[in-house]
Amino acid sequence: MNRFRDWLLSCLFLLLSLPALADVSIRVDGTQVRQTMEGFGATTMSLVYEGPLGDTLSPDLRKQAIEAAYGQVKLNGGNLNINFVRPAHPPAAGANVVGLYHGYSTFGSEAMKTKLVDLAAPLGFTRWCLSPKIAIRWSNPQLRELRKADYPKFLDACAEQVVLAARFWRERYKLVPRYIMPFNEPTSGNGELAGGASRDVVEIIKAIGKRLKDEGFADVKLVVPCEETVSRSLAVADAILADEQARPFVGAIGYHCYPYGSPYASVPRILHASGMGKPDAAEIELRHRLRNLARRHNLPLWMTEVSHSEAPALSFDALRGRAIHIHDEFVHADASAYYAMNAIWDLTSHREHFKGRGGDRPDALFTEQDTVVLVDNDQKKVHITGMGYAIGHYARWIRSGAVRLEAESDDPLVQVTAFHDEAGGRLVFVITNNAEAARNLAVSINGVRLSDQTRGEQSVPHDFWKPMQPLDVAADGGLRVRVPGPSVTSLAVPCRMGP
Repeated sequence: MNRFRDWLLSCLFLLLSLPALADVSIRVDGTQVRQTMEGFGATTMSLVYEGPLGDTLSPDLRKQAIEAAYGQVKLNGGNLNINFVRPAHPPAAGANVVGLYHGYSTFGSEAMKTKLVDLAAPLGFTRWCLSPKIAIRWSNPQLRELRKADYPKFLDACAEQVVLAARFWRERYKLVPRYIMPFNEPTSGNGELAGGASRDVVEIIKAIGKRLKDEGFADVKLVVPCEETVSRSLAVADAILADEQARPFVGAIGYHCYPYGSPYASVPRILHASGMGKPDAAEIELRHRLRNLARRHNLPLWMTEVSHSEAPALSFDALRGRAIHIHDEFVHADASAYYAMNAIWDLTSHREHFKGRGGDRPDALFTEQDTVVLVDNDQKKVHITGMGYAIGHYARWIRSGAVRLEAESDDPLVQVTAFHDEAGGRLVFVITNNAEAARNLAVSINGVRLSDQTRGEQSVPHDFWKPMQPLDVAADGGLRVRVPGPSVTSLAVPCRMGP
């Protein structure tokens, strides 16, 4: 009897010592509308080589990879990586090449269009932008020499490179891009302008914009400057927008989150800062400044690249860390778009690209930590990464054109973003519980009337995108939901605006 009593007391003590489920109040204000969402993307490559490798993906693997990136994760955008190459043979009669680029062709365009865009567009990949990057550091020594010898002609040549790509797509495919991304870290990071400064970026933008307008592309806008860091992007964007002639050609301000190991490149740093309710103050202040610059000029902000998460590519840490990162870019910068590193990358391409630099290591493919979908050609297997699952928690539920609503949580370990998807007639929540213990959430909503039941999915360690049981709207018009710890949860509920 004493033994049973001792056992009962020990069980009672254990139950009392467990952390109690905490009630967390979440408030959503439908009258406080923030940014309009553009969507999610990544650098997009056809994975077709000009040289002997050719197409690195079999038709079946390509179909699986595209279905994963665009059908499951629901990427809807990205920059199409178009390269200019000088062919071994003279261009065919009537080839669309002029000036400095006589003899060059946009080889990457044909593979990109037929091997990726045509296959992904039916799955929603429609908000892409062309990226004929002006990268004179590596790929175009003629431009570098021309900059020294004749600066006005150098500017004309930069504009010609961009217009050549736009004209090729219009004439060959009857497609006109909404946006063009002419730079990828022009004066920082990659340093693709080879020692260029903000003033060079401004002058090139003016030359590109004028040439696009003259060629009938007046509605095509530029995503710039896409510098390595938020601070450098802010400085160069400020210089661009201060110039009255350059300003009209800008369609969105792009920025990156480096250097490697920095507060929003490194997932461990994200988890130990914002994931613990204490986001890096200096990084948040920079994002506020960038947000304010964009607001002054009525432009959207796009976070256009991040990589090197320092977390295993397929891990829950990677998923939760990037879910937090997306939350912080949306809430603190009012970003309208979020881009991963690459949409799809494969082992064969990795071995070729990193030959002699670790590309043959057994785990080489999974060093691409922030690419959305990884393809193991040897095993004929397609993997969605933690980054892909994190993006999916948003992209699978909110469409382009949805607006973010003001939402706040009284628990710093529980982060929430809310969106009104008017086209879908629903309110969407993405909730990250960074606590180890579960939380009971009481969601109150102002200015939006909920109806019917919720749909949703949840990710916890070792179980991603698990469908949730439907929830009824509470008697007070809000929601009551329990989220395990740690977890990422997406919820959608039919709604209409109004009290």
